[in-house]
Amino acid sequence: MAIVGVSFDEPEDTEEWAIDQEFLFELWSDVDRILAVHYGASDDYDDNAPSRITKLIGADGSLLLEYVEDVSVGTHPDEVLEDCQMLFLP
Repeated sequence: MAIVGVSFDEPEDTEEWAIDQEFLFELWSDVDRILAVHYGASDDYDDNAPSRITKLIGADGSLLLEYVEDVSVGTHPDEVLEDCQMLFLP
């Protein structure tokens, strides 16, 4: 399993922010908005910022769970962790 965060920021800005925040997961730069449009975080390629969404995608590329409404920075990580434990741990 891998966790990846994606933003519209330039790679050097994303890297600097990840180091500053001490993230333990990868951050990708989607400056062309291709991932955001594909996964529904943006409606078009001209948006200034993506919507805050989370998608759990299986190793085969299938969508396992998605969170597209009421994604709160304060509580969302715990919710996703709990769901992952139910999905992936015996």
